[in-house]
Amino acid sequence: MNTFSLPDLSPLQRRKRSAILDGAKAVFLSQGFGLATMDDVAAAAGVGKQTVYRHFKSKEALFVGLVSSMCTQVGELLASAQNEQSDDSPENELRALGWVLARILIEPDYLRLYRAIVAEAERLPELGQVFYENGAKVVRVFSAKILRKRFDESTARLRAATFVQLVLGDAYLELSIGYAVPDVEARFALQIDEAVAAALR
Repeated sequence: MNTFSLPDLSPLQRRKRSAILDGAKAVFLSQGFGLATMDDVAAAAGVGKQTVYRHFKSKEALFVGLVSSMCTQVGELLASAQNEQSDDSPENELRALGWVLARILIEPDYLRLYRAIVAEAERLPELGQVFYENGAKVVRVFSAKILRKRFDESTARLRAATFVQLVLGDAYLELSIGYAVPDVEARFALQIDEAVAAALR
């Protein structure tokens, strides 16, 4: 569900692009967008700066590419988890989806990515579109697919949005602003239980 289709790349070009994105991830998430340079990314990726520019025309384009790539990875993990639960009850499927989502998004790299997106979204409006289309919207689509087993299309979409918000809840907000959250697992267990109950009510 990636918004941006890749041009036809040779295997070598794909490896270099992957290395660049890995380098960008290391640099942007440790230094922040503002302090990061294309020289830093090139060094982290083990390629020349011109190679970075051949794949991404600017630092902004590279950051958008990183956001798109990391959101796509989340979508793939959620799809894999949903395939494993596809024959289960809606309640169990939603609970499993909630746990996968929570565990992914509270990983340090994804928390750093979210902070970086928020910090730059006003200056780079494309970021918000990429994050929504490849991240938030995809999660809601997975949730709605489960809920369509119980509800009509419009109700499933509405409840999917509510489900995702309740799964993340205050615990995710606190973590995303660097607030220490005691008993994180217990907090998310309560939020996920509430999210499932509200979605299926």
